[in-house]
Amino acid sequence: MAEQALISADYQPAQDAFDGRVILVTGATGGIGSAVCRRLAAAGATLVILDKDLKALEALYDRIVEDNHPEPAIYPMNLEGATFDNFPEVAQRIREGLGRLDGLLHAAATMGKPAPIELYDMETWYKTLQVNLNAAFMLTQACLPLLRESDQGSILFTSDASGRNGRKAYGGAYAVANAGLEGLMRVLAAELAENTSVCVNTLDPGIVATGLRQKEFPFENPLELTQPQQVAGAFLRLLGPDGRDCHGQALSVEPAQA
Repeated sequence: MAEQALISADYQPAQDAFDGRVILVTGATGGIGSAVCRRLAAAGATLVILDKDLKALEALYDRIVEDNHPEPAIYPMNLEGATFDNFPEVAQRIREGLGRLDGLLHAAATMGKPAPIELYDMETWYKTLQVNLNAAFMLTQACLPLLRESDQGSILFTSDASGRNGRKAYGGAYAVANAGLEGLMRVLAAELAENTSVCVNTLDPGIVATGLRQKEFPFENPLELTQPQQVAGAFLRLLGPDGRDCHGQALSVEPAQA
């Protein structure tokens, strides 16, 4: 069983901690993805930002460049409709364009629809598992050769408590996909422990004011919740050199101090 521990959200990397490093982020324009991307770019990382919304990707690109950070590479891709061949193409284009890959953050997710398993819509089930679990597996598999070449490679799956305790009634495909990510992480961590420097972990950011959260709980006041930028530091620690002590762990974000 993977160890569960807390990662502080107050983490601040050294100014040059990510200089020369290339990090691929899926769901890059989402609440958490965007916040982490901006922090990574500020720490010197060259980003490959992947999401389905080209306009949102261009807006994130502009914001990073306007802040005088390394120019990111844009990769528009709809994970829901992606085929087996699309994922090796991502890795190949990174190799040809940037020559390396040091980190992979899976931040893309879709909520599906809360419902009892007995009544769960089959199409929604397949789509949710495709985006949240199958795409994460296929992209990880495609990128592993590049990550193995890094001296400090890192794979980080964004998870949720529903995938760990297995008791979220009506969580449906979303909860099942998160449980699958936890299993994928543990298997992959065991396989990579002896023959590579790649670190693999899952991170549960907790209750955060994101678009996904708002869809599930539309009557919540997002201003009363933890904001994406408040948890970004924990993601940076696990993706950077200071996260080398974490491998095969199911981690949760320790809220930032007020």
